[in-house]
Amino acid sequence: MAGCAGGPISTPDGSVGCSLTVWIPSFANQVLGTVRTQTGGALHNFDRNVNTLPVACGETAKLAVTASDPSAHPFTSWSTPRGPISSSEVAFTVTGPLSIRARFKVPVVRPTVTPTPSQRPTPSPSTTNSTVTLDQWASYNTVTQTLTLKLEAGYHDVNLGLNFDGNDKGQMVVTVPVGWTVTVDFSNQGSINHSAAVVTAGGTTPVFTGASTPDPTVGTDPGQAATFTFTASQVGSYRIACLIPGHEGLGMWDSFVVAPGGLPNVKL
Repeated sequence: MAGCAGGPISTPDGSVGCSLTVWIPSFANQVLGTVRTQTGGALHNFDRNVNTLPVACGETAKLAVTASDPSAHPFTSWSTPRGPISSSEVAFTVTGPLSIRARFKVPVVRPTVTPTPSQRPTPSPSTTNSTVTLDQWASYNTVTQTLTLKLEAGYHDVNLGLNFDGNDKGQMVVTVPVGWTVTVDFSNQGSINHSAAVVTAGGTTPVFTGASTPDPTVGTDPGQAATFTFTASQVGSYRIACLIPGHEGLGMWDSFVVAPGGLPNVKL
């Protein structure tokens, strides 16, 4: 979405030679602060999660952050190419695409998991032995033909937090045989809303019924979790992508392959 009259836009623009992108986290669907930016004598107020402003190359950008609720979510630091900066006011000379993230104190709320009573009898030893753990992120069961995938968004701030399980831009390839059931345990460890959906490249609609977190264009709040289950019913190459506007374009996607046979696999 292009900006009007040189104003900020909501997603980074790869065609702009020099630009400033400011990331502001949210909690409970509320942006945690605003950033006043001065470039070339013009003032801009950023109040969205992702704010991008075309800037003349060599221009100095001055930024000042204000927390929306300093008592509950105070500003902590800037995440910049120069490393973390704790001062609320910073200045940079823009010589190319520049990304800066404002950080605030955000509590991590982990949901309490209550076991659901099962109507099935206690599994026999052969059923237990049929469960294979691929790595810390994935396991499968050959008897129930079920793949369980643990998906953490914003893991260890890789790619400025735009990642799943520390992977971005298709680095992780999850393969499942056609007809298998996939359960995804999604959690948002980042500082802004994220989601997950199995889609075609650039698609915005899940390719399988139920193959997304709730409201994937709105996303799941930081520190929250969601589980979704679907059947991989069609052979093909797809993506596990975050559908928050702009996130997939910045690399927040990994590969999801439905194979005609074989066993599940995860390649990093």
